[in-house]
Amino acid sequence: MLMKKQTYLDYISNYLDEQAFEQFKATYQQKISKSIKIIEKRIQKSDFFSLVKRYGRELVAPDLRGDEQIYDDVLFVQKEDNKTLGSHFLHQSGYFYIQEVAAGLSAQILEVKKGDMVLDLCAAPGGKSVQIADKLSQLGGGFLLSNEPSNQRRKALIFNLNRCGLANTAVSAYQGQQIGELVSEVFDKVLVDAPCSGEGMQYKSDSKTTYRDEKNAQQLSKLQVQLLISGLKALKVGGELVYSTCTLNALENEQVIAAVLEQFPNQIELLPVEINQKSAGLTHYSGNELLSEEQAQKVARFWPHIQHTGGFFIAKFRKNSSLPTSTQIDQRTQQETGYLSSTTLQDQIRSYLLENRGIEKQSDFYFLSNDNAVYLTTKDAKSLPKAIFIEKFGIPIFKKGHSGDLIPQQGLVATLGSFAQKNIIEITDQQAQKLSDKQDIVIENGGNGGFLIIKREGKPFCLVKQVGNSLKNKLY
Repeated sequence: MLMKKQTYLDYISNYLDEQAFEQFKATYQQKISKSIKIIEKRIQKSDFFSLVKRYGRELVAPDLRGDEQIYDDVLFVQKEDNKTLGSHFLHQSGYFYIQEVAAGLSAQILEVKKGDMVLDLCAAPGGKSVQIADKLSQLGGGFLLSNEPSNQRRKALIFNLNRCGLANTAVSAYQGQQIGELVSEVFDKVLVDAPCSGEGMQYKSDSKTTYRDEKNAQQLSKLQVQLLISGLKALKVGGELVYSTCTLNALENEQVIAAVLEQFPNQIELLPVEINQKSAGLTHYSGNELLSEEQAQKVARFWPHIQHTGGFFIAKFRKNSSLPTSTQIDQRTQQETGYLSSTTLQDQIRSYLLENRGIEKQSDFYFLSNDNAVYLTTKDAKSLPKAIFIEKFGIPIFKKGHSGDLIPQQGLVATLGSFAQKNIIEITDQQAQKLSDKQDIVIENGGNGGFLIIKREGKPFCLVKQVGNSLKNKLY
């Protein structure tokens, strides 16, 4: 039977009464403020607030809080210029990540703790991975595995992790449904920010003429159930999982939650998403019961006309007992991964950093190498399950030259630049913006040639190669 085509707004009218629907439509005539996540591993919030004030912008926390927590990891940018926010040198050098406020909530609701081994099952383009890894860095320990099967999207994920200098990470490339069968009960926390129809982001498009693809939503719903079950299998007993989407239909939200609760009524428990300003979930749709009233109160919906954010959905689970799994083996993990570590490598890189960069604080550093590069990660990387094939560990800080020499990369600046005391040079805001715009700059004096770390008021910004008085841009 052919399905009747509906525009996005016509479909949403089925969920809302007439007054609420008019309010909903009105939000599409309004601009939702840009919002950002400060990378607190790189800069303290107070210092960042001072910087953006100087640049004519102001940061405002959203009015979202629980009884014991304020959700202010992602902040609204006031007086911002859409044309320049993404190209600003503070963004290009990894001091903040552009993130929608509601989309930034699921990583906060996950509530990672020091020492947690965390899985971001559907990680690209990387905003939530950035939040989780940054939080673990602030806590002083823990590790994140970011998984993304799509080659193109994984490139964006890797770029963003590298840009922000988050070394306590690794990247894998599995179909999300596989991971729970490869490794069961190894992660303390799991985030399943599932691929979805993206209806919550329709304010970015002309929703009056955008038609829904109901068949696609149904297919996505089946995939989302599979991903959620896979994440639950990978989760330790006693661990917690957050499921989220940036869509508004019940098929991809409440119906997914109901299906998994029905399949595993004794093994998992639905926990309350403790945000006072949230909207409850749906108990019924099209005459079908989805969730009980109690369950609907535990999940969270965010509507553009109520919370003034993009549309979003969040549910949280605790795993109380094991789920059945069928053991699978990735044959690649039975062979050498190509990433090597040795005492010789650790000593070689530590000596280089001390002699050439004046970097003395090295106790937390852990180095791996392959044929092409040297990577900085943390010792928690050694706790990753051996059954997972890792595409990338940590952050590349050196490329290997043909003769085996170490060629510095931008990752060196993003991860260790704040510790560097040698071969650095200070520049102005105007020069920093030129470099951010992929230009070279000329200086009158200073520098000793070769690869230099550029700083702005003591804050590491980017890598350049000095040739005479010219600083050749090596930002990316």
